[in-house]
Amino acid sequence: MQINLLFTIDEKYISPLVGALDSFYKAHKGIKTKVFIAHSSIPNGEFDKLQERFSPFDAEIISVKITERWFSDTPVLERLPEESFYRLLSFDYLPKDIDKCLYLDPDIFINKPVTELYNMNLDGKYLAAASHTYGIKSTLNRIRLGIKHRYFNSGVMLMNLDEIRRDFTVQKVIDCLNDNMQKLIMGDQDLANILFGEKSVSLDEMIYNLDERTFKHNRKKYSLDWVKENTAVIHYNGKFKPWLDGYEGELDVLYPNVPSKGAAPKTDPKKRIKTIQTIIKLKPRQKIVIAGFLFVVILCIVSYLTVGKELIKIVSDPVIFRSWLDRFGSFDELVFIAIRSVQTIIKFIPAEPLEIGSGYAWGAVPGMLYCVFANMIGTVFIWVFTKKYGRKFVEFFIPIKHIEAFFTFKNSSHIYLLLFLFYLIPGSPKDGFTYIAGLLPIKFVPFMIVTNIARMPSVLSSTMCGATLANKNYLISGLILLLTAVLAVLGSVAYVFYIKRNKNKQTATDSKVLQKL
Repeated sequence: MQINLLFTIDEKYISPLVGALDSFYKAHKGIKTKVFIAHSSIPNGEFDKLQERFSPFDAEIISVKITERWFSDTPVLERLPEESFYRLLSFDYLPKDIDKCLYLDPDIFINKPVTELYNMNLDGKYLAAASHTYGIKSTLNRIRLGIKHRYFNSGVMLMNLDEIRRDFTVQKVIDCLNDNMQKLIMGDQDLANILFGEKSVSLDEMIYNLDERTFKHNRKKYSLDWVKENTAVIHYNGKFKPWLDGYEGELDVLYPNVPSKGAAPKTDPKKRIKTIQTIIKLKPRQKIVIAGFLFVVILCIVSYLTVGKELIKIVSDPVIFRSWLDRFGSFDELVFIAIRSVQTIIKFIPAEPLEIGSGYAWGAVPGMLYCVFANMIGTVFIWVFTKKYGRKFVEFFIPIKHIEAFFTFKNSSHIYLLLFLFYLIPGSPKDGFTYIAGLLPIKFVPFMIVTNIARMPSVLSSTMCGATLANKNYLISGLILLLTAVLAVLGSVAYVFYIKRNKNKQTATDSKVLQKL
């Protein structure tokens, strides 16, 4: 058999690479290998030395010089060189007849053969990798990167290059990098999780990627003797290395003796601070978004402290609300429509009391029409807002990727029917959904007609409640409120059930497609 190995290094890691290859060939006698080394500046003479050293092991050392500076502006910590990102593009620069490869960080030691790992079936998957995070750390990584799978360490990856080639291009990787720059605390490892994690296989970290933290976490179950007998790949990640002074941990006893160790690593605080500043540096558009958001928040706080308390008191009591509107004489309808429009846009005023107050003031049907008309005005502003600033701006307020309804509607061939049912059902999150409706493949006029007609029954129930209150029919008003509440609960349950069922159906469809491929 032949094993294709991949390393991505700079010149400082040639010595550790030699150690990694020595351990590999000691554990894999008689195995033919192609060793691809992706780099940007290693002299050719170094490859001649490597080829001469490992030729007796049937090894072919292949230099892959990367001339494009895809990642030159990418902020990385001092121990994460630019070259570490090159592994993410291996599907592009490795020969097309190489269908898979085993990527290894140079700071590893091969203790046992990895042939079983290399022969693993990866049909339909991008890669296989192990995790080094547990509990809250794993959860935080998923939240931080917006992923669902367990966060994996990219130091050992069996990569299905053919599968990755089917779904990715260099530009797609670079676009993903630019879109997620501020999330990449761990550089290319974070990006690898975002790109490939959803179609990855989880390896046993105690066997194929054991580091000090993992060993410490499992110390009660596994001894050093167990590691010597069973672990295939030991990964000396982190700041301290067994070939340098000051190693912290126990696994260095498995590494070959190093007669003359290098100096202990030193952290450059200035460089680290500069890197972190680069990662968190805001883009011009983000500055505008944050400034606008703060302005709205401050405006809402000031409005609430000055007139908000009194306004909420007014709209919460239909009698007081009617008396307050009477102050405006013939302009009372316009004042109400203005308030209801603002509520639709900003939503710091609850909608239901306004609807009840409208029914109390003008009757069930006129009150409903005023509410619907005001809602239309507010929706126009929201639609324009969405179209002008796009998805990224909307996601600053509403995380679309977590709103399963968005994807259900987006992928449906009966989108207007779904919208009608969605806005008709009491209890569905229609107010928040209006903010992202402009991102759907729909036209404005049909959307306005369908959704506002669908809203009418729900609004009518509230205005009827207000109208019966005005006529002192308290029993009927109470029954209407109770019926509305029951319908809202049933509607919420129906909505959740439908979204969940649709998600399961889509997952099953995707699985069938993958099986056919």
